[in-house]
Amino acid sequence: MGLGWYVALAVVGMIATEPFEADATCVIEQHARDTEAGLIIHLPPACSPDEREAYVVPGERVIDAIAKGQRVDLVGVIIRGDLLFDRLASKAAEGLDQEESEQRFVLAAFRIRDSDVQGALRHRSPEGVLRFEGPVDFQGSRFREGVDLSRSVFQGKVELSGATFEKEAYFVRGRFTEGAVCRETTFGPSTRFHQSMFQGPLDCTGALFNGMAEFLEVTFEQPATFEQSRFGQGTGFSGSHFKSRVTFGEAIFSRETFFGFTIFENEALFSGAQFLGTADFSNAEFRQLDDLAKARFDQPPLLTQTKRLASEQSDGFLETREGQYALTLVFLVAAVLLIAYLIKLK
Repeated sequence: MGLGWYVALAVVGMIATEPFEADATCVIEQHARDTEAGLIIHLPPACSPDEREAYVVPGERVIDAIAKGQRVDLVGVIIRGDLLFDRLASKAAEGLDQEESEQRFVLAAFRIRDSDVQGALRHRSPEGVLRFEGPVDFQGSRFREGVDLSRSVFQGKVELSGATFEKEAYFVRGRFTEGAVCRETTFGPSTRFHQSMFQGPLDCTGALFNGMAEFLEVTFEQPATFEQSRFGQGTGFSGSHFKSRVTFGEAIFSRETFFGFTIFENEALFSGAQFLGTADFSNAEFRQLDDLAKARFDQPPLLTQTKRLASEQSDGFLETREGQYALTLVFLVAAVLLIAYLIKLK
């Protein structure tokens, strides 16, 4: 028997003794088998798409776990089917206004991380609110259908960093008690936070808003950061109220941007921001020094009836192109007069 046969037999022996080595890398964590702990499934990154199919989670199963007050903790899974929060039983709420007479609750922590969500997430009840009592973590997940969590109250921190919303993402009239993080999050054709309130800080550093981004009449009680974010379509912050510092440093606004009737109580930082379309600050109010002069405007910004501190406007003028031209002209005139004076002395 030649050397080639021995090599072949050795390879066959290796395959025979370890036939499931690849599959062993995709194993559900042991505690996920405990149904009393809630719906808990963690799959490692090494799992292939086919292996993840073996652990597909129906959307109805997620809602059923929430209805039982259980924790939902899903990592690296596929969720197939809609998550309809309107299916949760509603409870009458005393002492609230008529529009919040009904409440639905997500009592435990709610995590869908690094997962592929193939159904919609929706809460569309016009008569009540949806309350998340624990933290919400959607980091790194891809939402292939629409997400509408309007009229939701988030009692814990909301983590959206690295998530991708392929379609609409609506958080209309939401309340974020502990704030939210959407660093490097990708938003789809329509993003809405109308009349929402951020009682904690908001950090959207490096976020990408591919479509319309609407932050109309939003209240920011703590610092808000949109540094290095990109706004691909029309953007609206009209009527919003920034009670603390807001940073738009190095952000890019590709289309029309509206800050009409917006109130900036604290620092409003725009250093390095680029406005490639119309920028409308009409009737906005800056109660502290702003640095709009450090932003780049392809078109002159609209500042009709805008309230700004006079000292900043004066300093800012010198940093604009027109201000630099005027300053250069002053120096030239002074130089000519000095030369004429020296000639006269001779």
